[in-house]
Amino acid sequence: MTTQKPLYLLFVFLVTLPSYSQTEKEYCEQWHKTMDTIQSYEVAFKFCREMIDKVDETCKAEIHISRGYMFMNQRNVDSSVYYLDKGISLAKKTNNSELLSSAYGKKAYNFALHNEKDKAERLLKKTRKILTEYPESEHWILYHQTYAYLADIESDYERALKYTDSTVILAERNNLEDFLPSCYGNRGTYSMRLSQYEKAADSFLKAIEVLERDSKPSDLDTYYCMLATTYRRLEQYDIAIKYFKKAIKESDKTQNEFIRMLTYSRMADAQRKFDLPEEALISVDSTLIIAKKLNNNGMIADGLHTKATIYFENLEDYDQAEIYFEEAYQSILKSNAIKKIDDMMLISAIDGMAKINLKKQNYVRAKKYIDLLEQETNTSKILIFKKALHYYKSDYYENTGKSDKALVHLKKFHFIKDSIASKEVKTQVADLEKKYDTQKKELAIVTLNQEKEQQQRIAKQAKAQQNLYLLATGVLLFIVVIGAWAFQKLRRQQKELASTNQVKNRLFSIIAHDLRGMIIPFQRSGKILKYHIDKGNHEKTIELSQALEQNSESLSNMLDNLLNWSLEQMNGYKMNPQTISVSKQLNEIISGYKQQAIYKKTKIDLKYEEDLSIQFDKGAFHVIFRNLIGNALKYTEEGNIRIEFTNKDNTFLCSVTDTGVGMSQDQLAHLFALEEKKSSIGTQGEKGTGLGLNLVYRFIKMHKGTIHVSSEKRIGTRFDLSIPITISLTKEEGAISKPLSA
Repeated sequence: MTTQKPLYLLFVFLVTLPSYSQTEKEYCEQWHKTMDTIQSYEVAFKFCREMIDKVDETCKAEIHISRGYMFMNQRNVDSSVYYLDKGISLAKKTNNSELLSSAYGKKAYNFALHNEKDKAERLLKKTRKILTEYPESEHWILYHQTYAYLADIESDYERALKYTDSTVILAERNNLEDFLPSCYGNRGTYSMRLSQYEKAADSFLKAIEVLERDSKPSDLDTYYCMLATTYRRLEQYDIAIKYFKKAIKESDKTQNEFIRMLTYSRMADAQRKFDLPEEALISVDSTLIIAKKLNNNGMIADGLHTKATIYFENLEDYDQAEIYFEEAYQSILKSNAIKKIDDMMLISAIDGMAKINLKKQNYVRAKKYIDLLEQETNTSKILIFKKALHYYKSDYYENTGKSDKALVHLKKFHFIKDSIASKEVKTQVADLEKKYDTQKKELAIVTLNQEKEQQQRIAKQAKAQQNLYLLATGVLLFIVVIGAWAFQKLRRQQKELASTNQVKNRLFSIIAHDLRGMIIPFQRSGKILKYHIDKGNHEKTIELSQALEQNSESLSNMLDNLLNWSLEQMNGYKMNPQTISVSKQLNEIISGYKQQAIYKKTKIDLKYEEDLSIQFDKGAFHVIFRNLIGNALKYTEEGNIRIEFTNKDNTFLCSVTDTGVGMSQDQLAHLFALEEKKSSIGTQGEKGTGLGLNLVYRFIKMHKGTIHVSSEKRIGTRFDLSIPITISLTKEEGAISKPLSA
């Protein structure tokens, strides 16, 4: 009996050993999959603690390295180093050199974040030595990012941007989607510091797009915050505030208090500049509460500086402003005595002291802080601070009797201001946001169309099966059994048909959302116009009025296009041919574009030998020619648009010719295809939905006509239409119940 028991235990051990190894592997796979879906750091840390004793040594090393990286993101240097060292020890023990390079790289990045350059460079040398054996490894990305951050510490943003561009190329080339958001995000940060705002906004939007597409929103708060900061720098404060609020909402999910603190601080500045001082003070107070909780003296100083600026510029309470500026400056000096802080926070504090002393006409103290500001800005190389420096110098020299020097610095101030916030750059960056929103909507519409087609196929199959089941029931006479079975099938079929109807409703929701998106600018315009009228900015008022006029025309055209398209897609567009005068209808359409043509200095001519009466659906006629003339006007400035028509062999021939920007062969190839439509920007920044020319093609086809397009870049475009003067539509052709193929 004594011998049998040990033998039995040995047998059990040998039998269960393989399953135990398999279980460890499964737990590791579970950890990887679950970590990709967790948004909260707190939840992630808890899950790591639960899994650490259930996996093998290699996976334990991965978990420790992941914990170290998460602590690093929260700027908890001691905990980060502790777990990274545990990961390094296990990676060495398991002889996993690539995992070891990952741990070295993350630890080096940790040291770089805390200005320990020598330690970071020593670890980077170890990392590179290992990674030379793995030229396609994903860990090269963190290697380059760390060198970028080391360049950042030295304020060498050009070099930092070069390293970051290398990470983007590596991630895109090797399809490393998990790393693309951080690569795009870092590129956006250094582009913004170099005042390359279009590249910055494009990078942040790409990072957000990848995270939303892959349903991995853990860093969305960071990139929304950085995107909003880009718009704040471009003085587009309403857009900036919108994205700051999105960042705060996302930070509630991740519980990332550092990002939430940073977001409140930057949003307060945008709200202040948008003349919302009460809201700005609330945001500043939120910043200070979190900063004190995190014991972050740098951000406390930054919050005090923003609060002082609100009292200085918005509330004009200079005594209170001086108190907060002084507190911010002293807090920065105290923090800097302990450890080196962010240069921008130090510069902001000095900026505040220069500003308040100039206002108080204490020019001796003002000169002291202006000199300090010049010393710091020469190191930082950030243009927005150089702009402020020249403004203060101009003010100082003007009030100390040196007008010639004041003029020199005033010119430098305006030169830098124009270079970093030109109207062209603002328009390009704003268009990036519109393009991003449009792509999301187009993707949603395409997805819904695919779902609709799939549900229609299911519904047809269900109907055929229903007839088969009824026939089988009658023939076989198994009334009870077959009847119950058929009843269940019918219930499922009804659910499928109801699902088809839901797809239709969702499609109209997308249309309603598009319209609401275009109405939002009108809702904001009243407040913005009032603000500029109160400030006496008459030129800005005129500019906004012209923009409102263009937006109203775009909204009208979009409404018509969407309604006609939705009718055709869903319940069928019923043709109603009637006898119409071509010249009368064309003159009516042209008159609607009179003001826009005057604004764009473009002449619209209608030429014909004699008027024609044709059989045509009046609504379709207006849709066709409003789109053709509207498109011609959109892409033509200080040019000509000519509309000619005639009757040849009982056929209505018409051409619409413009002297606009023209189109490439690639654009011509996909001009009428809705799914592949890439709407170009007009000469005044006008945008379209891509529905217009698709509708033109469909309505001409419904009238048994043809359309031909010819175009050359920088020469112009010509549309030629050929339609029978008298058409005879059958009932089926007059009420189309499914989309025509383009």
